[in-house]
Amino acid sequence: MATMRSDQIAVPNDEEEALKFVFNSTKDFLLADPFVQLLRSRHDGRDLQNLSDKLLLQEHDAVLEEDEEGSGWITVEDAQKLAKVLNIQDIFEAVTQGSEIDTDEDEPLPKRPNTDVGIHLGSPLKKLKPYAATSITTFTHDLDIPTPVSIQPARKPISKFSNEERVKLETLLQQILFPEAQAPRFESVLAELQNSYPNTKLNFNISIDEYGNTPLHWLCSIANIGLIKDLIRNGSDRLLSDKSGETCLVKAVKSVNNYDSGTFEELLDYLYPCLILVDDMNRTVLHHIVITSGMPGCAAAAKYYLDILMGWIVKKQGREIFGEVDPVIAVLDLKWFITNIVNARDVNGDTCLNIASRLGNVSIVEALLDYGADPQISNNSGLRPVDFGAGASQNDTLAVKPKTENGHMPAGPDPSALINSIQSLLKTISQDYDTEMSQHKEQLRRLHSELDTQRELLATSRDKLARARQLRDDHCQLTEQLANIQLAIREEDANFKKVSAELGIDDESFDMAEFDADEPFRVDFIYEFLEKKLQEDFDGNFQKLMSEVSVSDLAAKLMEENSGREEFSIPPAVLLKARIRAYERNEEKLDESLGAVYRKQSDLESRFRRVLSLCLKVDEDKVDGMLDGLLQAISTEDPEDIDTEEMQDFLKKHAV
Repeated sequence: MATMRSDQIAVPNDEEEALKFVFNSTKDFLLADPFVQLLRSRHDGRDLQNLSDKLLLQEHDAVLEEDEEGSGWITVEDAQKLAKVLNIQDIFEAVTQGSEIDTDEDEPLPKRPNTDVGIHLGSPLKKLKPYAATSITTFTHDLDIPTPVSIQPARKPISKFSNEERVKLETLLQQILFPEAQAPRFESVLAELQNSYPNTKLNFNISIDEYGNTPLHWLCSIANIGLIKDLIRNGSDRLLSDKSGETCLVKAVKSVNNYDSGTFEELLDYLYPCLILVDDMNRTVLHHIVITSGMPGCAAAAKYYLDILMGWIVKKQGREIFGEVDPVIAVLDLKWFITNIVNARDVNGDTCLNIASRLGNVSIVEALLDYGADPQISNNSGLRPVDFGAGASQNDTLAVKPKTENGHMPAGPDPSALINSIQSLLKTISQDYDTEMSQHKEQLRRLHSELDTQRELLATSRDKLARARQLRDDHCQLTEQLANIQLAIREEDANFKKVSAELGIDDESFDMAEFDADEPFRVDFIYEFLEKKLQEDFDGNFQKLMSEVSVSDLAAKLMEENSGREEFSIPPAVLLKARIRAYERNEEKLDESLGAVYRKQSDLESRFRRVLSLCLKVDEDKVDGMLDGLLQAISTEDPEDIDTEEMQDFLKKHAV
């Protein structure tokens, strides 16, 4: 037993007819057939025979939803709008507010459309963003096209531009797409750029990659609707193509970004001139939408683009045009679109329906048939969409079954099997998409892991290379120093041999260990006297000799013992003074060398003291008192285990 509400009302028309308004059990939806009948009866001279119920309702901003049995339903809000259009608003309100709910056991309960079906498939309905723009703003700077308007190829990419223009455009894109801080306003970036390049024209139509894409192509592909508006307002050419003849609108439908962000309807308000363009293969934007539907994971996006595009065409007629009415917006209505675009053929003779039929995308095929695509148009090979089953059952039904007495088409076969088949197909596509995504994610994870490994190897190799270069430099430096030392040794050997020859010294018998540098300047009898005195009386203690015996006493005694003997004569005073001065200079140099050794030793001791203070975490003035314990602690360590190089590096880093 089904509960529904039904009312029959007499509607003013050429002939009076009774229409039955049927609500579903929750009173949220009404059966669409009564409104479709009224709309078709009041056609105002238009030929609505080939116009589907869905498109007919879309012309009046009403959305048709079908249940599992194939019945069409509209919301109460859409019914109220249609009642107002049909001038039955008062009667409709009286019926909806005053009638009682009846019980009719003879009629089955109409099922409310299941809005949960296929949610996991990414249904296009989930991507529909409320877009309430009631007017279309037109721009005519790039619409110098011949009239009457017809399908035409897109404009080729420009090739004549200066390098300065390219640099200026790239600078603009870098600043607005990759700002260093907060995203700047487009106008402020333009003003700043004009100050930086005052003598260079800003050309938005320059190709920015090897495929001929302009900035507008890229922005449409990534669904950056804000920058798209800014570029078009500032003169970007919407009719330019890339090197394959594809427009920016084609780039938009070949990616899923506009589907994910729900911006496609708003995008059409600015890119509608691209609808009349074809690429190098004479393919329209509908061809590309259908081709996109055959790509993995893009079926839902393609269906969304198709529905939004056809809905935009239908609703455009009722929207206000803000600005100059250009030739494209003037001619772009549903009839022109179906005649020129929906059934357009590419270089292979394929329509978009023909391609969709071969791809086997049932939802796209059914939608194109609803939108007026002809399944009888063949391609260059003679193949038609109907040969692949597209529209075959529909054509057979229309040819065989007559109309009923009230002018309605008789009910067709139960479409539940087809719906189940479509749902099964969509489920399979969704599962394949999930599987491919999992595989790609796993592959991406492995690639990232391999990339990290290769980065580590690269870093290690770079360290080894740096060390090798350092060793090479050190080797070169040491080799050069060794060569200099060897050269100096050879020079000194040559000088030594020369001096030895002058002094009559035999170089072969000369022993450096027995060489006494003072021997040539020594006074033998004085040296023998002092040596004998030092050893016999003072046990070799020279300091004791100098402190206890005066020099004058030693000189007097020496002269007394050796007076009158010529072999013991003393050299002249001048020679002795010269030798004394030489000894004094040598002593000064030795003192300086000794002082340098002491300073270096003191600096080294200070460094070691600092190292110990850092290691032991004590004050430096306390280190000396701990040396005995430290020496005893490390006396048991193996000296070979101590890394002297590491210790030297540490000392250099913590030098005082």
